[in-house]
Parts: sequence; C-alpha cells; structure tokens
Amino acid sequence: MSDIKGAIRPFGVAVDYDDTFTSCPETWTKVIDVLRAAGARVVCVTFRKPDCVVSDFPGEVFYSSGDPKAEYMHAQQVDIHVWIDDQPHLIGMNPEHRALREAMGLPV
Repeated sequence: MSDIKGAIRPFGVAVDYDDTFTSCPETWTKVIDVLRAAGARVVCVTFRKPDCVVSDFPGEVFYSSGDPKAEYMHAQQVDIHVWIDDQPHLIGMNPEHRALREAMGLPV
C-alpha cells in the first residue's frame, strides 16, 4: 500500500527530461526521492528517440520517439497519474481516458 492518499497500486509520476529535469537536476532528484519514499513510481518520459540517451535521470527512462507520451506509456502498460512537463501539449491523452471522455460526451 502506498503512502499516497487513496493509492492502491503504484502511483505513476512521469517527469519530462529536456527543460524540466535538466532545469534543476538536484532539486528534481530531491522531489523524485520524496515521491518514491511515499510509494510513487517515478519515471522519465522523453520525446527523444533512444539513440539520444538520457544518462543522468535517477531511474527508468522511456523514449516516446516523437509519439504522444500518454499513448506511448499506455502501450508500455505503465500507468501515469501525474505528468510533469514543460510542454504539456506533447503528452496527449491515454486512449482509455479519451474513450471514457467521449462516452461521457466530454471534450477531448
């Protein structure tokens, strides 16, 4: 059980790399450590291709290779609940969330 309120499975947090993590790696590493101590799964999700390696992020790195990040992570079967990204338009929408919003008549 996570220390994060109401979480019954790992609470997923995605941190963008370029101009987010790189803006202050020391501070972001401390934030990541706090989130992990509370039970979150914190990963890096970058728009980069795998040949442009991220080597200083403290944990798993996923490369969306230009695909919308939420769709890419859904295909990887990794649940992300919170996105930290300086360019949120690159995140997109998880296909399950999109279908649910459409079924409810909500804008997507």
